[in-house]
Amino acid sequence: MRVLITGGAGFIGSHLVDRLVNEGYNVRVVDNLSSGRVENLKKHIEKNTIDFLIGDLKDPQVALKAVDGVDVVFHLAANPEVRVSTTNPEIHFNENIVATFNLFEAMRKKDVKELVFASSSSVYGEPEMIPVGEEAPMRPASVYGASKASCENLMHAYSRLYGIKTVALRYANVVGP
Repeated sequence: MRVLITGGAGFIGSHLVDRLVNEGYNVRVVDNLSSGRVENLKKHIEKNTIDFLIGDLKDPQVALKAVDGVDVVFHLAANPEVRVSTTNPEIHFNENIVATFNLFEAMRKKDVKELVFASSSSVYGEPEMIPVGEEAPMRPASVYGASKASCENLMHAYSRLYGIKTVALRYANVVGP
């Protein structure tokens, strides 16, 4: 199976690359390297175990090239800086919503039918109860959270309209080595 990992040079993405390569998947990575690092993929690049594209999903042509020939997309690419979303919301609109729209359009055009989306617990805003269940309403309190909620809504629309199987993972406070 051929998979695409957007944001694959980032912390979570590079660990997913490691896992999927080790399990025998044919992996393509697209990353604009705004926060991801080539060093995270160095062993795979040197061994030629991945197809690595440096590019930005804000460019529809990059999105089309990235999804060409893949079966499943793991969409991890985004600007994760919540503080930046407050001071410069346009960055999150473009890097999260526009890039995700371009990816979904490319998937539709290339008939890619499976997507795993890295969302965020920020879609909930200030929760009424803890723990927060996934049935809790989305009431984002930041532009970052709103951008992730918008992407989830796009994901649901593309699923209903074009038959793309989707799942969103709402990460909270990711830490690690």
